[in-house]
Amino acid sequence: MKKWVWISMMAVLFSCKDKTPKAISDEHLTASDLVTLARKLSFPVLINDSLLSRKENDSSKINIATFKTFVPDTVFTKLYPATKQLKLYVVGKIANNGNGDFILMKSLTGKTAAAQLYYFDKKKGYLGVLDITGHLPKGMGVKYCRIDSRLYISFVQEKKAPTGEPWTDESIYYMDANGKFIMAMTNSTEDLSDEIMGNPIDSFPRKNKYSADYSGDKKNLVSIRDGNSDKTFQFFIHFSKQNGECIGEIKAVGEWIGNGKGVYREGTNGCGIDFNFTSSSVTIKEESGCGSYRGITCFFEGSYPRKKEPVKKTKSTGKKRK
Repeated sequence: MKKWVWISMMAVLFSCKDKTPKAISDEHLTASDLVTLARKLSFPVLINDSLLSRKENDSSKINIATFKTFVPDTVFTKLYPATKQLKLYVVGKIANNGNGDFILMKSLTGKTAAAQLYYFDKKKGYLGVLDITGHLPKGMGVKYCRIDSRLYISFVQEKKAPTGEPWTDESIYYMDANGKFIMAMTNSTEDLSDEIMGNPIDSFPRKNKYSADYSGDKKNLVSIRDGNSDKTFQFFIHFSKQNGECIGEIKAVGEWIGNGKGVYREGTNGCGIDFNFTSSSVTIKEESGCGSYRGITCFFEGSYPRKKEPVKKTKSTGKKRK
């Protein structure tokens, strides 16, 4: 009798061992085990440079061959085309009110880090995935992904306008019942006023080393062209601030007063603007009242990066080599 009790106890122990993996790295892991073992993440969940660059513990590293059994081959191959140096880490999980779970993964291929958000339904079957890193905004500024308690997935870019004003662009996604991630809406605090309707001095000569266009977007421009003498320059300024509520525009002739320094003075008590140039930018500052050229709540001021001059196309002579 004791023998049978001992055998039964050992069977129970081995059965429990088979059903409960020791760690995420267990090669006999199931998708259900993955969801159970992944730590719960707190809202808001942020996927940013700090997360991508941090060193992960080996305890969160999942066996790649095992993970491949959880997702379709086409999905795995698309997200991880190079597997030679690939490492996969389980960052954590987000429960979806009993309907399933999001699993946030971090991949490391050599020195390249990326993040992916998988979704497993309530039966622990794969339903969909969102390539987090692939959806992050391009260009300059601070970029990150934020997941809130409503399970809205926002891709955010924070940057500054050439005039120094902060802008925020945001694209918000949600997941439908079929596991497909859909863009719900976009938000932007970027200047929404009309774009510049042409540059009146665009075709004028630009032989002076500071004659160029200085702009960071299509709604703010400082254009400099050669004057009628070496002591003068022609300029056109258009700016838009406060989401298009305050716009300024002026076209006039300025005077060079030193290397990289210019001024515009309109009469004795009129509009005054200072120009300071470097090889890569111009900074303007309103020194006296230019209210007749702008809205009352903004000024001619800010720094603007120099734009590259368009490459001129050479005309073909039409002659063929013999």
